[in-house]
Amino acid sequence: MSDKKYFIIQKELFLDSFTYHIHKSRMYDLETAMKKLLALDTLNEDRERYSYYLQEVDKGLLPLVLTDEVKEKEQSEMPF
Repeated sequence: MSDKKYFIIQKELFLDSFTYHIHKSRMYDLETAMKKLLALDTLNEDRERYSYYLQEVDKGLLPLVLTDEVKEKEQSEMPF
């Protein structure tokens, strides 16, 4: 399976303009995101005001994770 992550975006019509929010400020894998999106859409009673969408997370927004090759076990002295 792919390692892509997704946001669930909530679109709200408020005072004749749209506002957008990331649902629960979390990222989800595709399967979980689809399940949550389906549940949110099913429970949505005000479809004229609220709607939900999936947005793939840009890889540039994810934190970098150091691999074992990059990690140093001991602090070495500076050469100068």
